[in-house]
Amino acid sequence: MAIFMLTVWFPLQKGMDVGKLYLKRPREIPFVTKWRAFNTAGGLKGSKQYHLIYTERGKGEEAWLEVQKYFLPLINEIEGFKIDMEYLVGVTDSMKAAGMQW
Repeated sequence: MAIFMLTVWFPLQKGMDVGKLYLKRPREIPFVTKWRAFNTAGGLKGSKQYHLIYTERGKGEEAWLEVQKYFLPLINEIEGFKIDMEYLVGVTDSMKAAGMQW
């Protein structure tokens, strides 16, 4: 299972436009098993969101592409919409990579 963390920023005045585009996006994304989104203030950057996205085991690459496709209309249509996508690795898996066991 892969986990992605996305951080999204957009100007406060674009909040309704972002919401409308989210409502047009599909609710089910291929290879994604769980998706949690959180809103918070983004300081000078406006509104900020965190998305934690869990994927099917062995389908991380495919899910990564589907998530990018999901956000493409927002990136293209909302001026000031910014996104940072990170691939998360569990601590246990990180330690295995270093030859250690938790």
